[in-house]
Amino acid sequence: MATRDRTIEALIERLNRLPGIGPKTAERLAFHLLRVDAEEALLLARAIEQVRAAVKTCSRCFNLDASDPCSICSDATRDRSMLLVIEDPREVARFEDTGYRGLYHVLQGRLSQLEGIRPEDLTTNSLLTRVAQERPAEVCLATNPDLEGEGTARLLAERLAASTAAQGIRVTRLARGLPAGSSIAQVSTSILADAIEGRRPLAP
Repeated sequence: MATRDRTIEALIERLNRLPGIGPKTAERLAFHLLRVDAEEALLLARAIEQVRAAVKTCSRCFNLDASDPCSICSDATRDRSMLLVIEDPREVARFEDTGYRGLYHVLQGRLSQLEGIRPEDLTTNSLLTRVAQERPAEVCLATNPDLEGEGTARLLAERLAASTAAQGIRVTRLARGLPAGSSIAQVSTSILADAIEGRRPLAP
C-alpha cells in the first residue's frame, strides 16, 4: 500500500491540531496549499511568522496587541471607571463596534470542568489585583451566556465581593438580551449594544 511523503503527513498533522479542524479538513487544506502558487502558500507562512513576532499579550488587560500596554490601555480618552471582563481577545472588536469606550480585562478563557480549566488557569488573580489597585466604579462580567460562562461569572462575583463592596464598586452582568447558550463573538452588534446598556447588578 502506497504511503504519502512524510512532509505532507507532518503538514496534515499540524493543521489537524488547529481548533475546529478535523483530519479530513486538515488533509484538504494541506493539498490546497500544495496546489496553489508557491508564493501564495509562503505568504501564509510569512503572515504567521510576522504576527507571532509582532503581537504581544498586554500585561494589564491581557488583550493581544502590537504594544504593551496595548493601545486601549494606553488611550487616555478611555473611560477608566468602567471595566468589562471578557473571555477572549476576539471579543474586544465586537464590543468596540458597539461604541463601548471603557477598559477591558481578558480572562483568556472560562472555567470548564470538562476541559480541566480552573480559576488559576485564567487571569483571575490579575483581575482581583487590578480592581483593588485601579478601583473602577463598575466591573461588568461579560462572559458568554452559557453554562461555563455563567459559572465563570458567578465565581468572579464571589471573589470580587469583599473588595468591591468595601470600595463601593458595582459588579454587574450583561443584560439578558443575549440568547442563552450563544457566543458573544457571533451575536449581532445591536444585541450586544443592548446587553451593555441593560447590564444588571450581580450578587455574589
